[in-house]
Amino acid sequence: MEKLPRAFVQQMERELGTDAPAFFSTYNEESSVGLRVSSRKGWKPDADFEPVSWCRTGYYVPNGLRMGKEPLHAAGAYYLQEPSAMAPVEALGVQPGMRVLDLCAAPGGKSTQIADHLAGKGVLVTNEIHPARARILLENIERMGVTNAVVLNEKPARIAAAFGAWFDAVLVDAPCSGEGMFRRDPDAISQWSEDAPQMCHERQLEILESAARCLKGSGAMVYSTCTYNHIENEETIAAFLETHPDFELDESLSLPGVPCRGGMAHLYPHQLRGEGHFLARLRKKGTEESFLEPMEGEKLDARCGKFLSEVMPEYAVRKSFVQGEWIYALPEEMPQMTGLRILRVGVQIGRLASGRMEPAHALALAAESAQVKNRVDVSREDALKFLRGETLPGDFSGWGLVSYEGLALGWGKGSNGQIKNHVPKGLRWKN
Repeated sequence: MEKLPRAFVQQMERELGTDAPAFFSTYNEESSVGLRVSSRKGWKPDADFEPVSWCRTGYYVPNGLRMGKEPLHAAGAYYLQEPSAMAPVEALGVQPGMRVLDLCAAPGGKSTQIADHLAGKGVLVTNEIHPARARILLENIERMGVTNAVVLNEKPARIAAAFGAWFDAVLVDAPCSGEGMFRRDPDAISQWSEDAPQMCHERQLEILESAARCLKGSGAMVYSTCTYNHIENEETIAAFLETHPDFELDESLSLPGVPCRGGMAHLYPHQLRGEGHFLARLRKKGTEESFLEPMEGEKLDARCGKFLSEVMPEYAVRKSFVQGEWIYALPEEMPQMTGLRILRVGVQIGRLASGRMEPAHALALAAESAQVKNRVDVSREDALKFLRGETLPGDFSGWGLVSYEGLALGWGKGSNGQIKNHVPKGLRWKN
């Protein structure tokens, strides 16, 4: 462990008092690794994976297991996520059918967790302001098979101007000084400075200003950071509430195994199995709500509709949206979003190439494998070969799914006893 900054040590000694020695002793321990399973895909870990008390789908990964190198990870069976980072979405209280905004979403752990709670109903608008990180967010949304998301690459203020008070729930996992990640990420230590909390505090208030404009009356907002200091946590919330009398802390906040008080919670590594996190749940008073015109979709091209009716009938009846050469199936409740930088709307289903339907990789990962007529479930060895881009033996003709333990890895095209690989080159494993 890199030496902790002296100013940080002094800060934590002031804030924790007699608990400080126990807190600092955790820097001599290994950090916990967690994963969150996809309810939709149905995979369950064995008994060696202990449950995370505050997240119904969260588990601790046993020491030594490299779950990111398993075919099931590529199939979206689970998302590797630090256990404490699972708490904010659980605090948000998402239910199927809601409209939810994740304003600072990359790399996508909390967004895919929100999607799991939505269970394919309602709309998730997930945003990342930095283009490169927004692409990572998009990849994770697609890998987890999310069908009802809009992925944006926008400034929060522009989102607030476009949507207004349209959302039932908003998550602000704010950029922060990252003190809670010191134990597992030495780079976070070297990037920290004594001035960082105040600079982050000012930025956090700007983001919260936009978030507040997006939330309906009676809606819930969760603010979270992965840092410890009062400036970015309690003081940010206090400053926000001082200028927003239509918001109040939700003192009913409760999470199993997490000390909650007055609508806020600190997650400390000496008190639970996880890294440092802070969250606050707020409620907006009143009945304010904006109305947005529905997005105008078109009936699917007949060639796309025919393909989908054969492999995924659920999507054959949806309206479509065309972006560039790609065709998307729209979520059922999708508002008009004029002028925003949209990376994805709904499910990318494919494109027409030489007059024929070529299905998208995202469609494979969103598919219910059992619904697809042409499919082959392969061994772990063949799954690894397929993820590396290799051709496999197979007896179906035309497009079909290659799956592992019943979960789709991607499309293959069968001909003459072989299945040609159609995993995108940029997603193929190197070894």
